[in-house]
Amino acid sequence: MPTSVPVPRPAEPGAVLPPAHTAPPSPPATVAYRADLAWPLTTDRLALRPVAPDDAEAFLGWRSRTDVVRYMYQPPWDRSTAEAKLRTWSSAPFEDVGDVLVLAVEMDGDVVGEAMLKWAAGPRQAELGYALHPDVGGRGLATEAARATLGLAFTTYRFHRVYARIDEENLASVRVVERLGMRQEARLVESDLRDGAWSTELVYAILDRECAELA
Repeated sequence: MPTSVPVPRPAEPGAVLPPAHTAPPSPPATVAYRADLAWPLTTDRLALRPVAPDDAEAFLGWRSRTDVVRYMYQPPWDRSTAEAKLRTWSSAPFEDVGDVLVLAVEMDGDVVGEAMLKWAAGPRQAELGYALHPDVGGRGLATEAARATLGLAFTTYRFHRVYARIDEENLASVRVVERLGMRQEARLVESDLRDGAWSTELVYAILDRECAELA
């Protein structure tokens, strides 16, 4: 599913930077942790942390909107879906292929968006996603949250390559990954259906060493 902004598909000018807080020692590449990290992960304006069940109400604020979820290739959420998803995500492990780490993005104490890492198939591969409430759009917050999540992926979890999948028409999300220094690796013409019409997907990616060069 492509990354979406407003809020890539499961989403500020400047280089990709590591998290602003002092990260704990990186675990071995074959082991990943969740609860033992030094949460929250902070940036100049944001705090990122693993989601909790009581984040359901906030997530419903953007996940129920068709203008947000259309590029996520999902139907809008209702309250029961939000509650079920947040219960599942808040207790999910992040240890192996297929696992997803979903982070709540806070600004001034309010949850205004989400960021995610999905443990992808292949050696040390992960997918990046992000979504912000449209009310806080246009301030560079999606780039800031995605940059922090990339830092987490490379410095703490030691992934080698992180990619994002984006609907070609989702220009706001394309701008985010390009600001992060991610390069376009593929253009999959009419590879999926969105709203009953064929859509084209772009794949952007960045490697750990490239992120380090930009820092």
